[in-house]
Amino acid sequence: MNNEEILLRSIRGSSYLSIAPCILLSAAVWFTSDSSGIVIANIFQIYFSLLLFYLFGKIWSLRSNFEQPLRSELKKIAIIPALLAMIGIILTLYMNPAWGIAFLMVGFYLFRFIRFYFLIFQTISHTYIDLFNRISIILCICLMLILTYWLNPYSNPIEAYI
Repeated sequence: MNNEEILLRSIRGSSYLSIAPCILLSAAVWFTSDSSGIVIANIFQIYFSLLLFYLFGKIWSLRSNFEQPLRSELKKIAIIPALLAMIGIILTLYMNPAWGIAFLMVGFYLFRFIRFYFLIFQTISHTYIDLFNRISIILCICLMLILTYWLNPYSNPIEAYI
């Protein structure tokens, strides 16, 4: 195995391990009582926001590996996850968790379609792009499950915040 394969396996393993709690929490919310589900859904959002802040730090630290045009682009890309997390937290605290999760879901999904984002894809290997696509789809599904939980008309957990 060469160094590139070892690096890819390491990044792939740590990426899947870091999103495993999101998968477990988004599934667990449906199999618990309503009072426990509210706590689990809030823990999910806290963990997801921490994951976005970690992503911000990771992208910010990668800037030193690239030349100047890509370095400024990485700076722009790094700020987006931190802004998503902060705005999601503010919406959750001042409105309700459904607004925060909905903003995170839409923002995280639309993050992939930013114009300067594709400039970075030209310098990164296709296997890393494929890994990023898989993880972003998994996280969007988890966010969709949590949003569906908050908007569930039968158990109506959002009523605790109104």
